[in-house]
Amino acid sequence: MKKYPGPKLLLLVCLLLLPLGFAVGKLRSQEKTPAAPHATLADFSWLAGRWEGNLGNVTAEQTWIPARNGTMQGMFRLTDTEKTIVVELFTIRETTDGVFFYLRHFSPELVPQEKEDAYRMKLAKSDSTHFQFDNTVHNELQHAILTLLDVDHYTAHADLIGNNGQPRVIEVAYRRVK
Repeated sequence: MKKYPGPKLLLLVCLLLLPLGFAVGKLRSQEKTPAAPHATLADFSWLAGRWEGNLGNVTAEQTWIPARNGTMQGMFRLTDTEKTIVVELFTIRETTDGVFFYLRHFSPELVPQEKEDAYRMKLAKSDSTHFQFDNTVHNELQHAILTLLDVDHYTAHADLIGNNGQPRVIEVAYRRVK
């Protein structure tokens, strides 16, 4: 006949291990919950001004105006040697729910290209030079990442999922136009 530990020994082992279980659970819950970004609209003040970059053989231009009343506005134009391909209007807004990046594409005649609302992306990760916005709705654009390289250079990176389900990346290196 096997001898099992008495109830007092089992109780003692449980009492000793119980705090360890709580500590492990707390560590795991901290791993699953990333720290919320503490960026504000002021962290994007470096964007104000005019920017230019190339996307293959086309020119990408952005103009941002400084923030006022919780909103920073910008416009984008993509052109080749003969025509304007697309126009984009966007805002970065600071709200009580966080910092959001809204954008919408238009034809040169300002016909909206998105059939639904504008893209709405929430700031998910940030530090002093890297700002990642995640799409709060599941559609083509998944992430938009702005990375400040120095006062006169930054990259704009977009992760997309095409209509065919294949991932695609667009990245433009911008330089400030003075």
